[in-house]
Amino acid sequence: MSKITTLLQKMKSLCDNNNGKDTFNSPVTNEEISTWEAEHNIKLCDELKDFYLFSNGMDLRICFSTFSICPFDKIAFREGGLFGYGEFEGYMEIGNFVGDGSVICINRNYDVCCIFEGDAEITEYSLTELIERELEHLEEKIEYRKWKEQNN
Repeated sequence: MSKITTLLQKMKSLCDNNNGKDTFNSPVTNEEISTWEAEHNIKLCDELKDFYLFSNGMDLRICFSTFSICPFDKIAFREGGLFGYGEFEGYMEIGNFVGDGSVICINRNYDVCCIFEGDAEITEYSLTELIERELEHLEEKIEYRKWKEQNN
C-alpha cells in the first residue's frame, strides 16, 4: 500500500468518525492511466498515479474545511495557464482547499504538485506533503472542537 493510500484512508476515517462528508470516487485502472499517458505522451508522477488508483477525484468536507481534487478525466492544460496569467502558464489547477484560497496545481511535466495561496507565489510541495499537511490541520481542528465541547 502506498503512502498516499494510507493517508487518504486515514483522512476518510477521520471524516467518517467526526460528522464529516466525503466523496471518494471509484478508482481509475492502471490501464486507463497507461492509455492516457500514451495519448498525451506524458508520464504522471507516481503520487498522482497512486491517488487516482485510490480514487478518481475526491471531495472532503469536515470542520468547515473542504479539500478537493478533480477527477482524472479533467486533467488538461489550457492556453494561458493557471487563471489565465502568463506567470502561471506552466501550472494547472487540479484541486483546492476552500476557506484559505489555496489551489493545488501540477506543472506541465505532471511531476510536481504545488499550492498557490492567495496572492502569494507558488510554493512547491509533493502531493504526499499536501495531504499530510491537510490531515494534520484537520486533526488539530477536531481536537480543538472536542476540547471546546468539554470545556463549555
